[in-house]
Amino acid sequence: MKQLDIEYLLLQWGIWVRVQAGVPRYVSPHFALMRDNVQMHGEPSPAITDDTAMLIDRLIGRLYDRYPDSGTALWNYYRYAGLTYRQLGRLMDMNHAKVEKLISVGSAWIDGCLENYAEAA
Repeated sequence: MKQLDIEYLLLQWGIWVRVQAGVPRYVSPHFALMRDNVQMHGEPSPAITDDTAMLIDRLIGRLYDRYPDSGTALWNYYRYAGLTYRQLGRLMDMNHAKVEKLISVGSAWIDGCLENYAEAA
């Protein structure tokens, strides 16, 4: 696995989630043709594979199970682009410094899990 910065991977995961990339549960064939053959403007496209994005998604879910505040902070911060720590603190009814710490701890936890996956591969 190519070593990438966790911040970059989480940013790309956030884009992946925002544009609802990945394998959909059901999409009509007509919509799939339009989606794949019509150039859309607006959201950037994620620079992450579906497999990597789904792995990060799964790890964020595991983080939420173990540390709900950190999982929620990490999900909200990267899901909603441009959210500041103060805005996230208001959203979560916490101090911005605590939210910043929750995000850094959550990012480090995800990074450690990804390191374990890389070593196993």
